Amino acid sequence: MKKIALAVAIPLVLIGGATVYTSTQVESTARDAVEQANIQLREMSVGAGADVAVKMLSFEGGLLSSSARYQVDIEVQDSDGEPRQYAVLLEDRIEHGPFPVSRLTNGQLMPVAAQSHFRLERSAQTEALFEAASGVNPLVGDVAFGYDGSQQGALRSAPLSLENEDGTVLVAAGSVNFEVADETTTVRLEGQLPEIDMNLQRRDDGKPVRVKLSGIGMTVDKHDYVDGFGQGPSAITLERMEIQTDNNPAVIIKKASIDEVSSRSSGGFNQSIAYRVGEVGANGQSIRNLALALSLRNLDESSLKALLESYKQILDSGATPQEALDSIADAQQQELQALALQVLEHKPTLALNEFGFETANGAARLSVVADLQAPSAEAFTPDAMITSMLASLKAEAGIDKGLVRDVASLIAQREPQYSADPAALQQQADLTTELFSGMALGAGWFQLQGDRLASSLHYADNKVTLNGQDMSVQEFIGFAFGSVLGAGLLGQ
Repeated sequence: MKKIALAVAIPLVLIGGATVYTSTQVESTARDAVEQANIQLREMSVGAGADVAVKMLSFEGGLLSSSARYQVDIEVQDSDGEPRQYAVLLEDRIEHGPFPVSRLTNGQLMPVAAQSHFRLERSAQTEALFEAASGVNPLVGDVAFGYDGSQQGALRSAPLSLENEDGTVLVAAGSVNFEVADETTTVRLEGQLPEIDMNLQRRDDGKPVRVKLSGIGMTVDKHDYVDGFGQGPSAITLERMEIQTDNNPAVIIKKASIDEVSSRSSGGFNQSIAYRVGEVGANGQSIRNLALALSLRNLDESSLKALLESYKQILDSGATPQEALDSIADAQQQELQALALQVLEHKPTLALNEFGFETANGAARLSVVADLQAPSAEAFTPDAMITSMLASLKAEAGIDKGLVRDVASLIAQREPQYSADPAALQQQADLTTELFSGMALGAGWFQLQGDRLASSLHYADNKVTLNGQDMSVQEFIGFAFGSVLGAGLLGQ
């Protein structure tokens, strides 16, 4: 019997000792989490037009649990560019490890240092949110802190019903699951917001406007996250967006996304971002597969970090970012230029990987890849600097005549004389297509390949190749200037 009692008592004593030890470490764990959050928030806020910071207001320790209060300070610019400050409060109940009761009741047996349960505190700033949530707390969350410094948790928002003189906004319940590991060098996040339905009226004429968004998602999967740079993808997706004003036909957007990917290679740091829309439709007409994809490759991280830090300091030097940029000192501007030159010395590549869209009868695509370099010391004028910065360039463009005809028809439909006469509409669309094609071919920028207008431009070693024809830079400048004059784009 004594052996059984001893076998039970020993693990209980060990767990109790671990709990007492953990209770002495919880406050430092919470403060470290706040400090890491501020670092991440500051890095993400550069150029975003908003500053967010978290601070701990109080901490009350206990044996099995502790309580804390935090303040989240938010500064954004209003429509006039003036800064506006907001502050929201969070209440936090922190269960001590290694085995918090809430985790055991949910079947989570892995020991953790602490389990946080936080929620939005009711205040004058958040009163409207509590009313919109019908008295339920509009924002709650949980975070498990591992002994290895990892964090894993979830953030949940309640359904909201907002109403004022401008109309109503209904927001479905949303959630964000996140994980931070490997001493904050790994960040994973997945968020979902099923629906936002806005029924408003315009202030100028009182006409109704309805905007409905469905299937909003967000994902982040970054590793080797150091000094604001991490490898891996992130994305924001939207399944469907419907916009309707007054009695006009609704504009429907399907399958929209913003996809970003960062990586490291032997050439340096690489980042790409792509904006895509599966379809935009209105009044029986649609445009599909819209894409704008950009990338920067072969960036030197240390030079890029120094450039961003200098830019960040300049933004912080004024009451607002715009005021800081308007009053930038000569020394600050020279420092930025010097750091930018350091980035160029690593010979980065700037690319418009894809820009285009499709209609029912054709497609248009454009791609541009530019290899950059530091300008030569002899380049004193802006034109000479730009020319010497460009090591090589490759551009490819293609436009189907069917797409030109579809777009011309869509534009002509807005005119009463064509919208009521299909034959006249077809004739006008054909005429516009042939006029556009003739101008493109006559100017020499495009060649006709079947039913497609195609163009290819290459530049390297002070030589330009346009659609297979070689010429010097001076000859190309003369050709380009002549084509602009011939088109009448500069007037007389």
